[in-house]
Amino acid sequence: MSQVENADKLQQVISDNLFPEVQHVSDVKQVLESMEKKAQDLRPEQIRAILFLREMGNNEYLHGEGNPYEKLIEFIMDGKKLVANPGYYIETIEALIPKPPKPIVMAEKQGGKK
Repeated sequence: MSQVENADKLQQVISDNLFPEVQHVSDVKQVLESMEKKAQDLRPEQIRAILFLREMGNNEYLHGEGNPYEKLIEFIMDGKKLVANPGYYIETIEALIPKPPKPIVMAEKQGGKK
């Protein structure tokens, strides 16, 4: 190998990205969008309220064909992401950012050669 080839290979190693990066913002966006529905669990009280509203809406004697409570049910279901803890999303974003490897610490040997 010539010195030019060695220099080229050395330059490629030096300029190479040692730590992987998130390539596109769309990757992070896709992950966050998939987490949106899992952001906050509904409490048992909310689930009971949804079931109660659905049962009341099914009463054809009072409401006819449609369920007048459907918008309220949708708001309860979709509102869980509005009250989600922001830390949930922040931790996910931090997990997507690659961390550099931990440095290796070399300790000196205690004592002398035997």
